[in-house]
Amino acid sequence: ARSARALSQLGFIVFMVDGPGTPGRGKAFLDFGYGKRGNYEIAEHVNALKQLAAQRPYMDTSRVGVFGHSYGGYMTIRALLTAADVYHVGVASAPLVDLDDTVSEYYLGPPQKNKEAYDAASNTRLAGQLQGKLLLVHGTSDRGVPVSATIKLVDALTRANKPYDLILLPEQDHIFTGNSDAYYWEARRKYFQEHLKP
Repeated sequence: ARSARALSQLGFIVFMVDGPGTPGRGKAFLDFGYGKRGNYEIAEHVNALKQLAAQRPYMDTSRVGVFGHSYGGYMTIRALLTAADVYHVGVASAPLVDLDDTVSEYYLGPPQKNKEAYDAASNTRLAGQLQGKLLLVHGTSDRGVPVSATIKLVDALTRANKPYDLILLPEQDHIFTGNSDAYYWEARRKYFQEHLKP
């Protein structure tokens, strides 16, 4: 909410939507995405954006940015890779890159029983599809999502000859604090203002 207010004060239109598969709305809503994470969420967000824009002609959908932290960072990267016609700029902080951690078993089942789902949910596999501007931000001491996840994506983007921007925050854990948090906020602001200006 703090991010939304800060960006809206700069003139951005900000919306947040939790699509099917997110908690808080009952088991059927949560279970919708079981076994198929990364394959439907972006389409749900695009639909929400199109509905909002259809009712608000002042929205400029030729300049759409997205940002997220942790799993939200995964979805930010996913948006740029799978809906490049809609999402033009993304800032992914402390992102999961591929759903290959133990938490993902909750959503995809055991990897040995659902390899296809893990392959389909991989962002590194799709790195060559990047068209927009992507800023990756990661703390070097992140215990929640190790910085090696971002380095894995950096390697895939480099191999695909795709440009990206990277900020490493020394000694920062999964949640940025102090000067590093302020640095991240300012970097994100500048990135959106620079790359989404009319």
